[in-house]
Amino acid sequence: MAELLLEIGCEEMPAPWLPGLAEQLRAGFLEALAREHLEARDPAVFWTPRRLVLKADLPLRQPDREEQFFGPSLKVAKDAAGKWTGAAQGFAKKSGVAVEALAEGVKDPAKPAERHLLFVRQVKGRDTAEVLPGLVASTLRGLAFPKRMSWDAWLADGRGAFPFGRPIRWLIVMLAGRVVPFEIHCLEAGAQGPVIVRSGAATRGHRFLPRGGGGEGVVVGSFVELRDQLRQRFVMLDPAERLSRIDAGLRDAGARTGFDDHGLREEWRDLVEHPTVVVGGVPAEFRELPVEVLETVLVHHQKYIPLRDAEGRVARFAAIVNGDGASGAGIVRGMERVVVARLRDAAFFLSEDRRGPLGERVGDLAGVTFHQGLGSYEDKAERMARLVEAMGEAGLFRAGQKELASEAARLCKADLTTLMVREFTELQGVMGAIYLAGEGAAQEVVSAVRWHYHPIAVEPEAEPAAAFSGKDGAARVFAAVALADKLDTLAGYFGLGESPTGSRDPYGLRRAGQGAVRAVLDFWRPTAEERAPDLQALLRVAALGYGGKLKEPADRTTAVAATFLLERLAYVLEARGFSADEASAVLAEEEVGASPVLSPERRPIRALADPIDSLRRIEALQRVRREVPEDFAALGEAFKRAKNILVQQKAAEAVQPALFEGEAERSLHKAVSSLASATGSYEERLRGLAGLRAPMGRFFDDVLVMAEEPALRGNRLALLKLTLSLFYRIADVSKLGGTS
Repeated sequence: MAELLLEIGCEEMPAPWLPGLAEQLRAGFLEALAREHLEARDPAVFWTPRRLVLKADLPLRQPDREEQFFGPSLKVAKDAAGKWTGAAQGFAKKSGVAVEALAEGVKDPAKPAERHLLFVRQVKGRDTAEVLPGLVASTLRGLAFPKRMSWDAWLADGRGAFPFGRPIRWLIVMLAGRVVPFEIHCLEAGAQGPVIVRSGAATRGHRFLPRGGGGEGVVVGSFVELRDQLRQRFVMLDPAERLSRIDAGLRDAGARTGFDDHGLREEWRDLVEHPTVVVGGVPAEFRELPVEVLETVLVHHQKYIPLRDAEGRVARFAAIVNGDGASGAGIVRGMERVVVARLRDAAFFLSEDRRGPLGERVGDLAGVTFHQGLGSYEDKAERMARLVEAMGEAGLFRAGQKELASEAARLCKADLTTLMVREFTELQGVMGAIYLAGEGAAQEVVSAVRWHYHPIAVEPEAEPAAAFSGKDGAARVFAAVALADKLDTLAGYFGLGESPTGSRDPYGLRRAGQGAVRAVLDFWRPTAEERAPDLQALLRVAALGYGGKLKEPADRTTAVAATFLLERLAYVLEARGFSADEASAVLAEEEVGASPVLSPERRPIRALADPIDSLRRIEALQRVRREVPEDFAALGEAFKRAKNILVQQKAAEAVQPALFEGEAERSLHKAVSSLASATGSYEERLRGLAGLRAPMGRFFDDVLVMAEEPALRGNRLALLKLTLSLFYRIADVSKLGGTS
């Protein structure tokens, strides 16, 4: 085995790209090796903002091998007289041998009796060094960047122009310490120009360090030499080593155990090649600013980690520099000047915004456009308040909750007109809550305003779960406002025909849909006597609330948005560990005997009428299915068979036991009748239904469902329909594929 060293040196790439690109480099190169019948031992990837590095041990040669080429089947290869046909002779000529020299073989293992002519070619392995240029070219081509740029480059791999994430400045392709030739050409007038990058043995260190010698090339002969030479030139090649140095710097800075780094440690790791943590101070005059404002300035705008003092105030910040820290004091002074300027602005905005109550700003929302075709944010706030009223009329609130939710809906967008949110848009919702809390508003209103843009993530523990833990009343008020916001958005955009397509979702409708679902599943928290929100009914209220502004009729808008919301519900359930077929079974609508009275656009969707019930049903289905997977697999097949029959045939209105002719019919009817009035939890009922496997099996084995006598046939179909109806109350088990 020989060591391969590949280094792609380029202009600085964005930090979020690097871990994914490194993994792509590893996986893509291994796939390319496999195509050339080569295997790598101990592959590893490393990265800094200016380089991607791959090392692995490779054999020096490809193995010798046989390649098989199949020709026509023997049926076609010879005629009735047993002579070779033109097809056989043509295959032999193409293979360069006499037709008699061809072998025979099985082309398709699924058809062992069907044999074909076979030519086996002996292929001598090539030196790995000969193969490597093609492997490198295909690997570089295969890297998928969030954004590619044209840097006027050309690869002589038959595909021409070679865009990349950033311009490549140097390249090491080395096997067993020897440079493997590889070239990148200039793109001139759409054709190949002179060489602009040629593989070599030289890497480059830090741009500016050591002082007086930054950016100079250094020749290496192995990965160890590359790592050590770069370390001497202030480049830490291993991202784990850079992260360790960052953590040590934060400890030296006095960062307390368990502090919130806001996800910046990993970003810092990939922003610099030689990380050094420096610390700046927050002047005492700004430490009383709301912590959310301080963190927005420091984290979102400056990429600094806030450090708190013993009283919990943000008194200092940690920052990262790409250097040895020799000029740290001057760098920190510059950082502090920028921070102070931003905090001074924030303090001014805070003072100006508090000159009047937040409620007085609601009228100013008339000047803030929600969407050109959907009106202003004042219009949206009014529609949200009407949606909350509709929830109240449906009996979804406890005493006093409707008034709190209506107030929060009216006020939740008002902070969009404040100076603070205009400057720091990340604080929308948060500043409204801060201002309302300062005015003495009810805590339920404050928390609903603060979080109403959420939920965003689908996990049940994601924000704002912790904020409403043990606070069911406040959670209900928040859920109502968040739901009104998201349903109004969905109805509006779907009413304009703005549906998400593929990866295109410019208005964040998928996020809004799953947020609406999660607002109900995780934050409504009804008692056994209370109802959950009917999302389809509320969507219709939302569509009607636009008062003719929409391009689509309200019924059409509701139907399309409801179908979309059902897909989002399935997505949320699958994201929580339920299988796709379980979600499909629970969310399926009854297909046999559905009422034809309502048009498809007005027909209610059960899963949206009570999403919490859907969650309970799928939880029960998953648990019981795992207990008796064989029963559910068999029931699924029987269910499909029964559905296929009932779709094509008309059942009798009711089952008449007097018409039964055999024990199989009586046994199934007895089992179904005993379960028809069963109560209890979904789990208990599903365990009972699982017991129908045997009587259903006997029924299909012993009974001719499609009897010639119409009365017998209708009665047997009615029995099947009754059996299926028991399952439809919980799940359509025909959707289940195999075991869970």
